[in-house]
Amino acid sequence: MNQQTFQVPIETTKRRRSLALPLMLLLVGLGCGDDDVRTPDTGGMRDAGAGLDAPPSDAPASDAPASDAPAPDAPTLDAAAADAPPGTDSGPSTGPSAPGPHTATTMEDTVMRAGRTIPVVAYVPDRDAAPLVVFFPGFQLGSERYAALCEHVASHGFLVVRADPPASFTSADHVAMRDDAVAVIDWAIATFSPPAGVGAMGHSLGGKVSTMLAGVDGRVTALFGIDPVNGASPFGGYNETMPDVVPSVTSGLGIAVDFIGETTNGTGGSFGMACAPLDQNYQTFFEGSTSATWAAEHTFEGADHMDFVSDTSGCGFTCSACTAGSADPATVLQGTYTLAAAFFLRHLDGDTAMDAFLTGTPPTGVTVRSR
Repeated sequence: MNQQTFQVPIETTKRRRSLALPLMLLLVGLGCGDDDVRTPDTGGMRDAGAGLDAPPSDAPASDAPASDAPAPDAPTLDAAAADAPPGTDSGPSTGPSAPGPHTATTMEDTVMRAGRTIPVVAYVPDRDAAPLVVFFPGFQLGSERYAALCEHVASHGFLVVRADPPASFTSADHVAMRDDAVAVIDWAIATFSPPAGVGAMGHSLGGKVSTMLAGVDGRVTALFGIDPVNGASPFGGYNETMPDVVPSVTSGLGIAVDFIGETTNGTGGSFGMACAPLDQNYQTFFEGSTSATWAAEHTFEGADHMDFVSDTSGCGFTCSACTAGSADPATVLQGTYTLAAAFFLRHLDGDTAMDAFLTGTPPTGVTVRSR
């Protein structure tokens, strides 16, 4: 049994990176209305078959609702697991920018589906009936690279499960990964019995997979895409395993959505292939989500695609692409953590005070469109 308890604040490692490598840019193609525009003040289900230290924000705090639910029993598979500690809500939130009031226990497991193995790591907070948020990483980036993001969201009272659907370096079946994501939700619900309403979150290809998941699984009621890419095969375009999801999927999402991202990697790149092409980027996801009950698009000025990864230390070849942004990576991460926590507090916990962070005055260096 492998169990670890953490208490935020969380340290992350970032650094300014080298120019993109041609082959990696090629592979990123696999997936790596009345709008209100504001600038921040700089002063049905399918069968199944990953924070920076920050001072407290001045925005109003809120009480996160709590409900009674049985404590989860850890599964007994090959990976280690642990029982969640007794649920105790710690009172008002300290704001989404700062670490939340909850301590979480981590547990590892493996989800099996159709001969596919999906490693999962759950962050179980000391809160009764914590809402569920599932996370999926970018192409060829393990979800452990986003552990600090997952820990930050968990500290605000969410059961966060990061998962790694299998995808090879030369190909990735997005449809199979979507079905893996459904299986991860099935596992989490069977293990922890969270309340109704599930959040999905992912970066790059993980953002596309999260969107596809929301399109087929009615349990998902809140979608947070982190620089998502509606990627196709660089050799043959969209196909049955790498479908075009904008607007075919996004237009039917009658849920809350928030897509954050950057435009630095929207054009150019080796062989003329951008990491997050403008015709496949987060802006297209937002514009294509015409049925959303709440929608926002957050642009991080000067950021690059890899600035949204919590830890790129020792990542080597994979993390050498999609760089060259002018923004401070730590500032981008802090803004990402703030928006992620605020979004799920607002749309899974019903905390309307979070609107001040999401559509009122967004984080430093971020502009927002909403409807």
